[in-house]
Amino acid sequence: MLNGIRVLDVGGWGVGPVACCLMGCLGADVIRFEPPKLDGLYYVGTMQGGVGTAYISGHFNERNIIIDLKKDEDRQLGLKIAETADVIVENHPAGTMEKLGFDYESVKKVNPRIIYCASSGYGTTGPLAHSPSNDPLMQLASGFAGITGAPGSLGEMFRFVAAVDYTTSLNICQAVLLALMARERTGEGQKIEMSQFEAALSLQSTRIAEYFATGKNPVPMGSANPNIVPSQAFKAYDNKYINISVHREEYWPKLCKALNLTEIENDPRFATNADRVANRDALIAILEEKIASEPARWWIILFRRSGVPCGTYNTIDDIYNDPHIRENKMMVKLKADWGPTLYTDFPLKFSNPPAPIKVTPTVKPDNNRREILAELAGSPKKKLNRKSK
Repeated sequence: MLNGIRVLDVGGWGVGPVACCLMGCLGADVIRFEPPKLDGLYYVGTMQGGVGTAYISGHFNERNIIIDLKKDEDRQLGLKIAETADVIVENHPAGTMEKLGFDYESVKKVNPRIIYCASSGYGTTGPLAHSPSNDPLMQLASGFAGITGAPGSLGEMFRFVAAVDYTTSLNICQAVLLALMARERTGEGQKIEMSQFEAALSLQSTRIAEYFATGKNPVPMGSANPNIVPSQAFKAYDNKYINISVHREEYWPKLCKALNLTEIENDPRFATNADRVANRDALIAILEEKIASEPARWWIILFRRSGVPCGTYNTIDDIYNDPHIRENKMMVKLKADWGPTLYTDFPLKFSNPPAPIKVTPTVKPDNNRREILAELAGSPKKKLNRKSK
């Protein structure tokens, strides 16, 4: 894994820090350079113990030291720590790190083997290069928000889920791992550039292909899938919704049998998925009437016994108490400085990991200053920079 690799988180909000946290799950020693005014997420959203829960959930597996890169003394301290590092991740607007004297070229002078990942909002060139960005703005710019929402609407935000932010985080993590592999072969570090905008566009790859093939803009369709029928939400007798997805032909006869609608199984209007897409409205009307006759739980039990892909619309409370999630330990409760905190566990499981994969809670800003400075003062550089050759 990444044992022996030191990562510096010089990013902000959700993108860069989460990428570093994931590397921490893989064994990296992650040190966060906290700005003196603290990360923006510290003050935003639902609070726990006076701290934003987004900050608490997005800075796990990190040690923390406050570094003011605008001050020469702190910048020099930051560069000394950078000498011992293998990876630096930042996700500020293009040009920010150059102004602070902590860009790739500045760090490379003291550590030529550094892997430096710069992930800006819109990239380093073009008319939007220096524009501020966040997840909602990227949903708009990439067209993602324009296809999300009720049929006939102008679209809406994919709210409360940092889909674009965390997709960018995963891209960063993947890119850093590839760069570290390359350094093992060549002994050379490098700079990685990526943008949140490109990550957002990657989420649209299927819709972009659809547009290229048809010349038509995809439109909001609520819960419905544009290419698979049925694959959408249905309201049951108790006014709860379930979702059915017949994404393979083998599921169609199973659905018809479970619904006791065998007469439509061989109806030429619904014989294949292409037929069902062409006759979507007629089929959905039949299914809606049938599913409205029994409560949601009835259908979920029946469909699962029948091998029909289905699901309920869970709340966070539902997933917290879900026996499947609990049995597989997909979430972990940790004691943080702000009280008990629930984290999602690292999603990858290895049969033979060289070291335990674990999640440690977010610490208070500047929590690790003393130990980090002691390491700098008391340890030889080669020992700190464990990958030096």
